[in-house]
Amino acid sequence: MMTLIANETRKISLRFSTWLYPIIIMVVILALAAIFRSVSPDIDNIQFMLSINGISMFLVALFSIVIASSVVASEFSFGTIKLLLIRPYKRWEILLSKYIVVMLYAVALALFTLLITYLISGVLTSFGSLTQDVSDIIPTYSENGDILNTGLTAINALSTQLGFFLVELIFSMSIAFMVSSLLRSQALAVGIGLFLLFINSIAGGITLMLAEKFEWFKYIFVTPLYYINMNSNAMGSMEINSGLSTGLAIGILAVYYVVFMALSFIFFQKRDVSV
Repeated sequence: MMTLIANETRKISLRFSTWLYPIIIMVVILALAAIFRSVSPDIDNIQFMLSINGISMFLVALFSIVIASSVVASEFSFGTIKLLLIRPYKRWEILLSKYIVVMLYAVALALFTLLITYLISGVLTSFGSLTQDVSDIIPTYSENGDILNTGLTAINALSTQLGFFLVELIFSMSIAFMVSSLLRSQALAVGIGLFLLFINSIAGGITLMLAEKFEWFKYIFVTPLYYINMNSNAMGSMEINSGLSTGLAIGILAVYYVVFMALSFIFFQKRDVSV
């Protein structure tokens, strides 16, 4: 298994896009930091990170989904799948090694983005304290309009955002990975993966509103996924209106995750590999 993982790591590292994506993220963050500095001279890097994490993490999700959507389908598109299957490994081991590598890449890209955002914005603005109160930047309001998260520290806010985002990232990439496993066309797999990413922001918001009246809507995967996305962007608590809680949302996504992964491995085990 370690040999397969090492081989998949080498494949990804040889892709031009693998190194291009972090550069694009750096350029975007640099541009945003310069804009924020000119508009709000007193902003520090912690405030900047909390303000633009939604944008930077969206780029991480976007590029990670592109990788996950193409990792299996590309083997069929380029006809290299036979070279993999003639090796003395089981099919599920081959697929699992690809899944592990794309997940490691996605997590590494997310951590890199947080670190580079902290450093770039700190140099261009100033380095803020990780223990400062940030409830005024990302407030969570009660029904009466009171701020519920008074005293929230920056380190806790950033950690919470990262935790929610990783849940969203893993689930979204698993859908893209499933699509890649089911399709032979790399272009079609990437297209569907990106479509699912963009449509979630629309469909998820609609189903979340419908969940206020029809409880079963909250069990459609786009609803808890949108809930997690809103929390990762620090948009505040939605438990009162939607009937969802963090635990329930993650639990629903976990069930779908198991189903999607099972479909990926079962289909890959049984599919015709003629190219």
